[in-house]
Amino acid sequence: MGGSPTHAAAPIAGQTLPPWQPGMLDIHHIHTGRGDAVLFVLPDGSSLLNDAAGRRVEQAPFSFPTRPDASRAPGEWIARYVRRALPAGAQGLDYALLSHFHGDHIGVVDDNSPTSRHGGDYRLAGITEVAEHVPIARLIDRAWPDYRAAGVPDNPTMANYQRFLTWQRRQQGMLIERFEPGRNDQIVLRHQPAAWPQFELRNLYADGRLWNPADDSVTDLLPAAARDGSQPDIDENQRSIAFRLRYGRFDYFSGGDLSSPHAQLRAGAPAWLDVETPVARASGPVDVLKANHHGSWDANSPGFLAALQPRAIVVTARADGHPAVNTYLRMRSTLLWPGPRDIFITHLSAATATTTYGVADAAAGGGHILVRVAPGGGSYRIVVLDDSDEAMRVKAVAGPYPAR
Repeated sequence: MGGSPTHAAAPIAGQTLPPWQPGMLDIHHIHTGRGDAVLFVLPDGSSLLNDAAGRRVEQAPFSFPTRPDASRAPGEWIARYVRRALPAGAQGLDYALLSHFHGDHIGVVDDNSPTSRHGGDYRLAGITEVAEHVPIARLIDRAWPDYRAAGVPDNPTMANYQRFLTWQRRQQGMLIERFEPGRNDQIVLRHQPAAWPQFELRNLYADGRLWNPADDSVTDLLPAAARDGSQPDIDENQRSIAFRLRYGRFDYFSGGDLSSPHAQLRAGAPAWLDVETPVARASGPVDVLKANHHGSWDANSPGFLAALQPRAIVVTARADGHPAVNTYLRMRSTLLWPGPRDIFITHLSAATATTTYGVADAAAGGGHILVRVAPGGGSYRIVVLDDSDEAMRVKAVAGPYPAR
């Protein structure tokens, strides 16, 4: 799946997306209407799925209608997209990474969730349903193996997830790891790493622990009261995994559902409650940002955006108010950082279009959003794909943008 970079046709609006080629970095923000699922196809063909949301029954206004339609569960639609986008010959996913344990990132188990057809004692929703169709070699989350630790949710979805892990380890040989801030050797190229030495995925933050690039140390951002679960201001969102992906001059940031009191205008909030800003400073400026918390009102604070200075922002919307009006205005503000920027939104609902001032100027308002980085990381395009069917038709193309 690796090899020398080859000349590939540029994506063209109205045509089918040209397939990934060796040397490219593809970042697919898959839109099902139910939350996050981002597939990375790395330069040597290694693959990473970051989150896999899925609830079979629609729950308006907190999720949009399932895309492309309701004939399949969201987790199965994600799996089918993954199979289309993986390199020819790929047998499954090299990695799955779960940013945190909320249902719009791992799937929600309910009375409509079927049991595994492979004999496992668990139900299918989100990541468990993806694994039903696409083998996962290695799964990484923020808590393994201690799911009784402070801050880990105790609910039917998490109990189901743990049964899934137990069965996958014993029957399928899945490797399971805890995400370790500071490392750049936990998620690596699996096939031809020597061919693409300019690639790095740096673990920045998880569960209150932050990597410091100045001295390569890892420190606790949260006080003891927050780490032991007695501080109510820290929730699952604030424990989200964050990482920076670097390929040549290109950089991409993902931070799950991190949020900040500075985005919420909470007067008197303790400084340590803002985890967004120090995580962004550890990353440094990036080309593309996946907006925290779907562009909600409580995230993407001024300090966070000013530290990252993205040229492009992808908002993975799942509800009305994604992006929120104040969040969108911050994303557009040249007072926070200079220069142009484009904002791509996986779904722009009528309610959001009405209430979020200026959102009509966004670069895209519906579809899967693909960031396709050229071999070597010197430039990239952003491609909007039609999410109404599985044809992988190109709706629009932005770029090429020069990477930083």
